[in-house]
Amino acid sequence: MDQPKSQQVSTGRNNVIPFQVDATFYFERAVHYLDRHDLKNALKNFRKASELEPDNPVNHCNLAGILSELGEFEQSNQILLKILSDIDPDMVECFFYMANNYANLGQYDLAEEYAARYLDAEPQGEFASDAEEMLQILVQEFGGGKVLHERAERKEAEQRDHDTARQLLEEGKFMEASEYLEQAIAEHPDNTAPRNNLSLAYYYLGELEKAIDVAIEVLELDQSNVHALCNLAVFYQHLGKKEALQDILECLRKLYPLYFDHTYKLATTMGILGEHSAAYRLFRQLLRWSDRQDPQLLHCVAAAAANLGFYQKAERIWEEIKNLDEDPKVADFFLARVHDAERTGRLAQPISYQYHIPFQEQFKQMKVQLQSGQLGAWHTDPMVRSSLFWALRHGDGETKRQVIQAFALIADKEVEHALREFVKNPAESDQLKRHALYVLRHMGAEGPFHVHLEQEEHLWRVQSMPQDDLLTLRPEWQEVLDTAVSQMSSVYGDEACLLARDVWTQFLHRTFTAPPRIGKTQAWSAALEYTVLRRQGIKATYTEVAARYGVTAGSVSKISRMLAEPTDL
Repeated sequence: MDQPKSQQVSTGRNNVIPFQVDATFYFERAVHYLDRHDLKNALKNFRKASELEPDNPVNHCNLAGILSELGEFEQSNQILLKILSDIDPDMVECFFYMANNYANLGQYDLAEEYAARYLDAEPQGEFASDAEEMLQILVQEFGGGKVLHERAERKEAEQRDHDTARQLLEEGKFMEASEYLEQAIAEHPDNTAPRNNLSLAYYYLGELEKAIDVAIEVLELDQSNVHALCNLAVFYQHLGKKEALQDILECLRKLYPLYFDHTYKLATTMGILGEHSAAYRLFRQLLRWSDRQDPQLLHCVAAAAANLGFYQKAERIWEEIKNLDEDPKVADFFLARVHDAERTGRLAQPISYQYHIPFQEQFKQMKVQLQSGQLGAWHTDPMVRSSLFWALRHGDGETKRQVIQAFALIADKEVEHALREFVKNPAESDQLKRHALYVLRHMGAEGPFHVHLEQEEHLWRVQSMPQDDLLTLRPEWQEVLDTAVSQMSSVYGDEACLLARDVWTQFLHRTFTAPPRIGKTQAWSAALEYTVLRRQGIKATYTEVAARYGVTAGSVSKISRMLAEPTDL
């Protein structure tokens, strides 16, 4: 910034007193001349003030106003554009001033455009009624309306895009949502809403770095965008970027949103970040703005109360939710949690702000359903689906294996894409990638597949995938066959051993989406031998075969029936 100029004032006694002439001095002189309707001197002093404080938008705005009064409408608009682009993008009244300038220049379409922009940004702003009146005159007196019509169509299309993307996200179709939103951004690059939704879609898919990049793009377009700031804070928390998170938290703590959706987003984010006092205050404010009929909002208030230790208050709210929700199992789950906290004096872990039974609990139920080959309702739950995609990227080995198994039942486009990406990843274990390849084959995905196995890149086709490679996916599967073959080879020869391999691999393929739990491998090996002997027409009893393997005849009978009867998938 330029340094203020020094002036000298004489006292009349040959003493000189220096004083500083700064931007305020020229501003006050400009106002003095403006009061006297001396526009030229007012212009001169406003220009001096803006030169001394180039980052002060008010001085530039006053300068633009004087230029407009003097009929220099184009110069005025140049300054107003500079304010919006370089100094203060939030000074949206510049749109209204520009609309006036364009109207005076006879460029009525542009006047209409900027008046509409002002109303979009500040529908209840200081100049809203003037802008409405201007638009009415432009339409009635100058045959306008084309710009308004085009903007209305564009806004309607943007709303359709937003609704479609939101529906896809709510249905857990994150890959489809990301593809749709990428196209929407290409068509409307200045619209931040699809970018925020795309950032969330990437996050739900477990692609955190891409999610962060898109959130940053939003903030480059709109540095105070509440949704982008909140999203970025959650992303940084997941990545453990503490310094970056603290910088955003400082900003979020100072926010006091005026709109319901912004407040809801901020409240939820503060809860996720562990800022439960702020979340409690914001959710209670939202409750005052609405009626007490929304179970999700009431749950958020109860969760914040419980996380702050206000257990009785949380209990009362969840009891209220039970009377509102047709399915009270979620409220019952959290009531049980808060009852435990009342007994022990503390929560075992923080209460989630999502009105869902936590994923870990649902995953336990999913495992039971997977064992029985049932799909259950969880495959359409977006929260569960996002947790599955997240676990495939960030879980431990056993969790990833269970997720791949769950994907075999879901078997949709999103799953196929996730597994195709998974088998290309050099960081994943070969065994898990082979498991994923079998899921892709089982769900009918068309090859070829780009696969990274044994430290090399491969291009696999479905028909080139060996059937008995399935045995390598679980050590107990291979052990069952090896034990049976070692017993049978010397007595029944190679033909029986080959048949045992066929019977066993066919059984594993039939039951792939819900494989049985194998406890004692010797019992399964004995049942496999019995099944092979029966197919070859060799007489044998359960007792005889069971004795060779040291297991009970009952277990051989039970398992051999499973091997002989195809599982209904």
